[in-house]
Amino acid sequence: MTDQHFHDGELRLQDQLGVREKMEIAAQHMMRNFMPDQHRQFFEGLEYIFLGTVDKTGLPHASLLSGAPRFVYSPNPETLIIQTGYRDNQPALQALAVGQAVGVLGLDLSNRRRNRMHGRISELNDDSITVSVVQSYGNCPKYISVREISERDVRIESKITEGAALNIADVDLISAADTFFIASYVSDGSNASYEGVDMSHRGGEPGFITVDSPSQISVPDYKGNNLFNTLGNLLVNPNAALLFIDFETGDHLHINGEATLIEDADDIAEYAGAQRLLRIQIKRIRRQSCATALRWRFIESSPFNPTLDQT
Repeated sequence: MTDQHFHDGELRLQDQLGVREKMEIAAQHMMRNFMPDQHRQFFEGLEYIFLGTVDKTGLPHASLLSGAPRFVYSPNPETLIIQTGYRDNQPALQALAVGQAVGVLGLDLSNRRRNRMHGRISELNDDSITVSVVQSYGNCPKYISVREISERDVRIESKITEGAALNIADVDLISAADTFFIASYVSDGSNASYEGVDMSHRGGEPGFITVDSPSQISVPDYKGNNLFNTLGNLLVNPNAALLFIDFETGDHLHINGEATLIEDADDIAEYAGAQRLLRIQIKRIRRQSCATALRWRFIESSPFNPTLDQT
């Protein structure tokens, strides 16, 4: 495996801001092919994680998995084992296979701490997956709304429906969202450390996402860590998977679509604090009621969120 940290999509965006050399130096210190002990302990204390996967057709998926602390554990710095439970009600996980790339986002909504890792499945059992680490690093706490778990082990039968366009309930959920998750990936056969699946968080004030039509949404991209993992991936491969969560009901809205990066100044000017826009042309929707046994209580918004123009 080569030690190149970034691919052409990420480098293009870093070049635009004049930070390419700076980010390469930073990557040498922050990006590792193993998890330091504090990251391993962090993952083991979580009751939920976010997983990015790719199915056999090349379609990415973004999923939330939950369990008691240590349902995710790390027997050594190069390995993360995730207890998935039986995957009958998790369509995105049914196509997993040994050797497949996955992205893992560890996020504690109660304190805004998050770590990212991507790797490859080295072992697959009926109720668990073992991931060999390819790249691991921490992330800043920007744009994360604080939430605390209010209920656990809510047992209500989950139902799945599918569609190709947003309905009224979908629009309401997206329009009120302050948080969503996005999976993207690059697979170019390079065997470089950047190659794989990225699972990322996006946040802002409720209303920061615009529903342009039943088949299109637009999302502002705020100032971040300049790694450009998600946007860089989407420049190379526009296939994106979005996950919206109703934190009070446990319902999930999964969106697959084609992403376009909008850099036109007039379009961007309509979104406070945006450096660029991500426009998603929706191709497929899956709605899953009561998809998780957890419920959350909202505490506060991120102080980094741009104030939305209400005019």
